[in-house]
Amino acid sequence: MLLDRGEVGPATLRDLLKVTSAHADYAKLAWASALVMGPGTVEDKLAVYRDAGITPLFGGTLFEYAFLQNKVELLCDFVRDHKICIEISDGIVDVPRPDKLRWIETFAKHVQVFSEVGGKLASKKLDWKAAIAEELAAGAYKVVIEGREIGAAGGDTSVQFVDMICAAAEPKQLVFEALERKQQVALVQHLGQNVNLGNIPVTELMAVECYRMGLKDRTMMQMWKGATR
Repeated sequence: MLLDRGEVGPATLRDLLKVTSAHADYAKLAWASALVMGPGTVEDKLAVYRDAGITPLFGGTLFEYAFLQNKVELLCDFVRDHKICIEISDGIVDVPRPDKLRWIETFAKHVQVFSEVGGKLASKKLDWKAAIAEELAAGAYKVVIEGREIGAAGGDTSVQFVDMICAAAEPKQLVFEALERKQQVALVQHLGQNVNLGNIPVTELMAVECYRMGLKDRTMMQMWKGATR
């Protein structure tokens, strides 16, 4: 899952994806950035991603903003009418648990929903297994694990936390956010080349794919050490 932070325009994006699109499945318009992009830019980017075979989705912060503004129904109508996937999170705003599950169920009737668990401003005190199971049961296509829960910015990845999460659900049902290179490498090394990674900057997709394939420094020996010479 790519992270489109808004700094790359549609034309540049189209050129990048000519090279890299085979290695991404989804592209998230980060945060609530869709609200501040220039006129027509959101529509242009959605078209570029779709033309490249990548499914676009809105970031969870947009849902949280809509919740604060009592406009979730309006957001739901928009994503339904435009067939845009969405992430539903509660990492910033205190969304009551029943409300979050209800909105996952409501949105999932119309589009694919990625639910996110974990806090952005502070670590969440969760029964992680129960929370993940509830959100999948409510209709989430996959559950996204907040990157700040996996490891602090600039710090090491907690493999103990990752193992605990993988014991709570099948890894194929999970997406681990990995904005930073250290997280990307650690997750590929620990869970293998098919781990679902999220928040990969558009411009870093090729490097991540090389790590997956053992074609770059940190993973080459791990994946090819026993190869026949």
